[in-house]
Amino acid sequence: MAEVLITLGIIGIVAAMTLPTIIHRRDTKVLETRFKKAYSNAAQALLATKFELGADNIHKSFASYNGKEYVNSDLFINEYYKHVKVVETRDYEKLPLNYTRKKTVPYSEKSGKIMDGITCIPNKVLPDGSSLCVCIWSSTISITVDVNGPVKGPNAFGHDIFMFRVDKVLDTLVGQKPSEGEPNPDAEYAETDKRPCSVKYNTAGNGLGCSYYALANECPDGVGKTYWECLP
Repeated sequence: MAEVLITLGIIGIVAAMTLPTIIHRRDTKVLETRFKKAYSNAAQALLATKFELGADNIHKSFASYNGKEYVNSDLFINEYYKHVKVVETRDYEKLPLNYTRKKTVPYSEKSGKIMDGITCIPNKVLPDGSSLCVCIWSSTISITVDVNGPVKGPNAFGHDIFMFRVDKVLDTLVGQKPSEGEPNPDAEYAETDKRPCSVKYNTAGNGLGCSYYALANECPDGVGKTYWECLP
C-alpha cells in the first residue's frame, strides 16, 4: 500500500508540473486556429466591399483627407460591416491589455479609438462570436479583430486581438509591423512607443505590431519557435 501511495504521489507531482504546459499549448492552439479564421473572414470581406463599391483603390476612394474629414469613410465602413454580417455591438467590461497583459491599452471614450487613433476597440460582434472594428485615421485603414470576441479572454493585443491594415497599393489586408527604433519604456500612449510586439517591453502600445509576426508565424523575440509557441 505504501508503494502504491508513493507511486500515486509521484504521478500527481508530475501531472501538476506538466498540466499547465499542456493547457497553455491547448489554449494557444485554439487562438491560432481562430486567428486564421478571423483573418480569412476579414480579408474576404475587404475584397467583397471593394467590389461592391466599385473602387479602383480603397485608400484613394475612402481614406482621402480634405482638411476636415476622410471623404466617404463612413460609406466604406458601413458596407464592410454588412459583408462581415455584424449582429450586435458589445462593449468590453474591461479595456484590452497589451502584449504582456500587464498594462491597459489607452482608449478614448469620445472617439471610440485607441489613443493613437490608428485602431479601435473591436466591439462589432460577428455570427461566429468573433468581433472587429474598422478605423480610418492618419491615411491608414485598419481592421482590428478579436478572434473570440469581447466576452472571452484574455482580451489582449497579440493574443486574441490583432490590428491589421489595408495595403495602400494592393488593397490587401496585411499585418501591422512595428516601427523602427527602440520603444520608450515610459510611454503612456501607443503613438509614442513604436507599436512593438515583444516581452521586453511593457509600454501601452506593446502588441499593436503583433499581427505582422502572427501572419508570418514567427516569434518576435527570437528564432526557432513559431509565433504561438513563444506567446507569453
